[in-house]
Amino acid sequence: MSTGLAWAASDPLVVRVGVFENPPIVSAPAGAQPEGIAIDMLRWVADREGWKLAFVPDAFDKQVERLERGEIDLLVGFAYTEARASQFKFSKQSLIGNWGMVFRHADARIESLPDLKGKRVALMRSSTHGQALVELAARFDAAFTPVYVDTYPQVMQAVAQRHVDAGAVNRVFAALHAHEPDVVVTAIVFNPVFVHYAAPKAADPAVLAALDHHLAQLKADQHSAYYDSLRRWLEATPPDRYARWLPWAVAGAAVVLGLALAIAAFLRRQVQRQTGELQRRAEMLHAEIRQREAAQQHLKQIAYFDSLTGLPNREGFSNTLAQMLTGLHENHERLALLFIDIDRLKNINDGLGHGAGDLLLKQIAERLQSVLRANDHLSRFGGDEFVVIVSDIEATSDAELVATRLLRSLGEPFHIGPTQIYSSASIGIALYPEDADSVDSLLKHADTAMYQAKELGGNRFLFYQAQQTTRVVERLTLDTRLRQALERDELLLHYQPIVELGSRRMVGFEALLRWDDPEHGLVMPGAFISSAEDTGLIVPIGEWVLEAGCAQLRAWQQQGKAEGMTLAINVSTRQFEGQRLVKSVEQALSRTGLAPAFLELEITENVMLIMNDEVRSSLDQLRGMGVRLSLDDFGTGYSSLSYLKQLPFHILKMDQSFVSKIPGSTGDTQIVRTILALAKGLELEVVAEGIETQAQYDFLREHGCEFGQGYLMSRPQPADALAGMLDAQRLGEKTG
Repeated sequence: MSTGLAWAASDPLVVRVGVFENPPIVSAPAGAQPEGIAIDMLRWVADREGWKLAFVPDAFDKQVERLERGEIDLLVGFAYTEARASQFKFSKQSLIGNWGMVFRHADARIESLPDLKGKRVALMRSSTHGQALVELAARFDAAFTPVYVDTYPQVMQAVAQRHVDAGAVNRVFAALHAHEPDVVVTAIVFNPVFVHYAAPKAADPAVLAALDHHLAQLKADQHSAYYDSLRRWLEATPPDRYARWLPWAVAGAAVVLGLALAIAAFLRRQVQRQTGELQRRAEMLHAEIRQREAAQQHLKQIAYFDSLTGLPNREGFSNTLAQMLTGLHENHERLALLFIDIDRLKNINDGLGHGAGDLLLKQIAERLQSVLRANDHLSRFGGDEFVVIVSDIEATSDAELVATRLLRSLGEPFHIGPTQIYSSASIGIALYPEDADSVDSLLKHADTAMYQAKELGGNRFLFYQAQQTTRVVERLTLDTRLRQALERDELLLHYQPIVELGSRRMVGFEALLRWDDPEHGLVMPGAFISSAEDTGLIVPIGEWVLEAGCAQLRAWQQQGKAEGMTLAINVSTRQFEGQRLVKSVEQALSRTGLAPAFLELEITENVMLIMNDEVRSSLDQLRGMGVRLSLDDFGTGYSSLSYLKQLPFHILKMDQSFVSKIPGSTGDTQIVRTILALAKGLELEVVAEGIETQAQYDFLREHGCEFGQGYLMSRPQPADALAGMLDAQRLGEKTG
């Protein structure tokens, strides 16, 4: 059979569908038609598209092989990964979100990821969750012995029969089996993925396109067949299947029982009738009690748990910590409170939307929970903040170990559909009773330490120290004074020359912000830019820098001082929001009369974290206007070669951390050579930052670096001093 769809012009399109055992997404019971959420949706689409479905049942790993050979046209319930996307075509619309869960038998002591070390764990062959759990356990020194079976029901059977200590299944399957006898769900959740339909790489795209079209419409309507299917399969346990002889056996037994009852004594019948009535009343009472308990549990869930992640919320955390502190005080024990703030989540929300941000938060919650000990307590405090109560600690190193595990758990990329996102966290740690002995004080001190960790660049943890409180007060004062500085015209620009290394001639300069504070004199940007970024004040400050710098360069051009020279201005990622940067540049150029070709915008590698269609469009529009784009601090952030080839940059600015160690450091020397070779291959100019010695200057020039800046050539200068340097260069060129 060919690898194409089996169809002829006059016949309905025959779609060969691979099915396997993964209820309730898809199930292929022997002797019966396939069923499940994926099958419901496929049949719904097939009815409207006029397709004829031909189901091909087999084990999951065999179906993947069939799909690769083109022996089936569709595989249902297939989790998206980057590796699989390179082999197969996926529907753009996902069927359902999913993640891995671990179950154990009743006597196994397994609650968190480290507990899996050395255990036997059942996994389904070729399952993305199985492979992900093996890799995750190895990364956190919790390697186990995998026992492979063909289906998820076999995984649960192996656990229930105690052939293994635990087993990994997906959460949709788990929803129907979480309450099976002898099987207990653990707190280990991992590997969030989205389930799609998949087709061979060479397949006609028409089938996936039709599925995407209908799924998008169905998912937009809460009363559609899509949501009916979800409710049918996820909100109620499917009826148990039984053998066909079972009704006849029951009927026969009923006849025998009826004859027996007919000859029973009258008094026995009376007693039975009375007993039945009492039993019915007891059942009604029990049902009412269960309903009240369920209602109370629902109210408790709303009051004390976060609806997005399922973790305890702020109220639930406060109650738990208060109870724990009472017990610790009586027993003279210690605990640590870890306040976690997710770094740059606002960039994700702004770049990809709040829906993506919510999905990321859910995945982060799962990662954090997966590496905690059984007696640790994780809560979502609100927004992008989480709190961990680490009890039963002997030394501060116990809290350090937990914090290190948390940071490492966030080190791997997250996948929001086909988009890969990197994240990190800032963690503040306060200790009981050393730092505080009340809920509010502990929380305040852990929060203060977290802010200090964030100010140091994030992706780290810090313990609370008393002097940090003073710094927080100073930070609040700084925010107020900085707003006043913008209003009172206290900001100014200094300019550092950019030199052509071959001729030593000045070809441009970088505008660097300074604050002429009436109380403290000239303040460098390192003291206030971080605060401006956090408060959003960086946007109006950035617009002021743009207009002031363009006006100064235009004035020098009109005076004949800076012919052909460019002005480089640093840009914050926050200026991209709502394409505001494009509007700001257009306005600055229009007001000052500066030609776009003389303006260069320096953008840090952090822009990769918020890369989306809006940011890409802004970059393309700026380049289309004629503005030059420079990738700043290259080599220290999140660049990838694929982005570097796709994005419209003209210049790479080599970070001074590499330049400062050449030519002495072999490693940094090789990095510099690599960056220069890469830039040459991509036809990009290179500007080396932070040149301070003649040896650095000579090395860069000899290895093909065209431009540089640094203290060797000139420190940043006020406008009048730089004007004098421009005059001197112009005079030298005339007399030379």
